[in-house]
Amino acid sequence: MRSLEELEERLEDGYTRLFARLTRAPIEERGLVELSSGEKTEVYWFSDDSAKFGQNVPFADAIILNREQFDRLPSEATETVIQHERSHQQRNPLIRGVWLGLVLSGFSVGLVSLFYAGLGASLGAQTSAVTEAAYLGATLTFVAWGLNRAEETVADLDAIHAVGEDRFIRGYEAINSTSDGGVIASIQRRLFYNSPEATKKVYHNLRNLGIDTD
Repeated sequence: MRSLEELEERLEDGYTRLFARLTRAPIEERGLVELSSGEKTEVYWFSDDSAKFGQNVPFADAIILNREQFDRLPSEATETVIQHERSHQQRNPLIRGVWLGLVLSGFSVGLVSLFYAGLGASLGAQTSAVTEAAYLGATLTFVAWGLNRAEETVADLDAIHAVGEDRFIRGYEAINSTSDGGVIASIQRRLFYNSPEATKKVYHNLRNLGIDTD
């Protein structure tokens, strides 16, 4: 039994390192990060000067963190990042797999359909064909965006519940102050993430309705 567990751990470690390399975040080492509660979380470290802080590895019990960014952050920010990623990590693998498939297929097919709709319109294709392609593309892209936004909102709700409202807000302020201030990065944040204030408002509304966000 022990040998099987060791094999599973080696396979997961190899998969995590491969995923990290494919996403241009090659692993330097594994380590433990201690949270304010005293609980320790195992992470994989990489280092570069990009705006990436960290991410959960799909279908693996692993979190990748950028040491270069992580070391610049105060404790409330680092804990917010980890709790956000742990929320993704704790999602049911089946649900996570279905979600990932819908998001990837929705964005890929949707954006391709929109591209062909625009190409068809520029080449004088039939209006009905262009309209159908544009409608399909817009619908799929919107659904994929909504699913992605919902997942990130849930992760932030779990993070604010874990670290507390004030530490969550201060944590995001620190994250935003050290992240890339470019136009593209700002658009991505607005598209795919709620502001911390909006997350706090949703958190209050859910608690007022008696919905536990833990």
